[in-house]
Amino acid sequence: MSKQKYDSFTLSLALFDALPVIFFSTGILLIATKFTNPGFVIGAFLCSAAGCLKVLWKIILAGCKKDISILNRQLRFLMPVGFLLLIVGVISGRKNSALLSILQSALHFPSILFFIITLIGMVFMSIFAFKLDGTKARSNWIEQITNTIAQGCFLLGIIFCL
Repeated sequence: MSKQKYDSFTLSLALFDALPVIFFSTGILLIATKFTNPGFVIGAFLCSAAGCLKVLWKIILAGCKKDISILNRQLRFLMPVGFLLLIVGVISGRKNSALLSILQSALHFPSILFFIITLIGMVFMSIFAFKLDGTKARSNWIEQITNTIAQGCFLLGIIFCL
């Protein structure tokens, strides 16, 4: 896509986009300090890196008016691989006492409430992927506010689990 399609992107949108990345990365890092499964740790790194690269893309796009599209497109590859490794790590480490403790805590109040809100937010993000125009600033604000709330709740859920 040409950079003209992203001319309405602002630096404030790009910086706001960093919040869900920070929230998710912090939450997953907190889990990784207790559950040190290699697949999980690599998956956490890939998901976090993918989010950081997309934020960097938006900052460069908004600040320098340069569209380094690989920074945007990589999300389609790194994020799914990262989440796949997270899942593989959880499955392969399912008998790990630290993981079991975290998962058990996730089912109790208030953690479960935060994880339900996270799940609802992710459902909305999936809908937005098909319904909203990702080249429009308004659509990005809707997505990022939703994602920030969802990832903030994810982080709060993790904090209450630990």
